[in-house]
Amino acid sequence: MHAAANCCRNASPDAFKTIKEVLPIIQGVLSYPDQRLVESAALCIIRLIESYHRQPDLLDELLTLNDKALLRAINNLLLPPGGSPLISTGTYTLFLRALSSAARSSTKTAVALLEADMSSTIYHILTGVLPPSDPAAPTNDVQRMGGGVADMAVMQSLAHRPKEQVEEALSLVAELMPPLAKGKASTILFGPSRC
Repeated sequence: MHAAANCCRNASPDAFKTIKEVLPIIQGVLSYPDQRLVESAALCIIRLIESYHRQPDLLDELLTLNDKALLRAINNLLLPPGGSPLISTGTYTLFLRALSSAARSSTKTAVALLEADMSSTIYHILTGVLPPSDPAAPTNDVQRMGGGVADMAVMQSLAHRPKEQVEEALSLVAELMPPLAKGKASTILFGPSRC
């Protein structure tokens, strides 16, 4: 897997067919219990996203292959059901940066990230808690508490998270938000013009 991660650096469009053939194997390794293997598989994916971010059609095909199974695997890697991620802090940050770059280069990829529930992962990164399944009905004690206590819990979560991860998570949020129509930003920020 370490050799594969090195091969994925600066992958050319000519290699895309071969990459598509081995991608299910790399994707499968993302769920292994061995931290070193998972780290190398994660670097494979990150480097492929970096390699193809200037070719949106290839990037879309790569990330939406097999009914978005890769995006779900990435999401499970960033927010594992059993606890803390198996990848290092640096690789986690690189993953967020790569996903932000992918969303910036392709609207189709951005939509696919949202459909793969990446918003829940970002919510957890920024708040430290899972998002409520129904916004009107909070699901845990921190979310049921008054604003001050809940705000303090979020601030503590952010204080323990590396600032680079927070920056990359916010960058990903910005890339996943739909763009405002020209002229609408000033109206939203400052209200309608009274001229």
